[in-house]
Amino acid sequence: MKRFLLIPILIVTASSLALSQTSGAEGNPLAGIWKANLSKSKQHANHQFQSATLRFEISDDTVLLTFTGVNMSGQQESGTRKLHPDGKEYPIAEVPGVVEVARWVNSRTLEMVAKKDGKVIGEGTYQVSSDGKTLTATIRGTDGSGAEFEQVIVFDRE
Repeated sequence: MKRFLLIPILIVTASSLALSQTSGAEGNPLAGIWKANLSKSKQHANHQFQSATLRFEISDDTVLLTFTGVNMSGQQESGTRKLHPDGKEYPIAEVPGVVEVARWVNSRTLEMVAKKDGKVIGEGTYQVSSDGKTLTATIRGTDGSGAEFEQVIVFDRE
């Protein structure tokens, strides 16, 4: 498993409001492109990266998250995840035995939890500031080596 993947999509080792109950798909503050501001972020020593960009596309019942970035080895990484923010468990194909639960906490905050065998192994929130210019991703969990980690990545709207 690539370490960079831990940041934006919460795949850790190997949460129940529908979007229609928030501000609706149109005008959702999370929608758009976000670039990591590393000087404002607190990266964990074992989960470093050189750059990261997130793109959120919001529809009535899904959140499409596309990420690109450069890991600490200088390798480009990218991918896309389809999230269902309905509070139900969905398997993560890339990590057999792990499920994710996504839910809207409020109109500006998306919460995700990753579980394996019913135990929470990772969790994170993506919260947009009230002015809509900053996205703060707070991620914590257990990595592939069994070590716990926490980091806060601040993103600026592109």
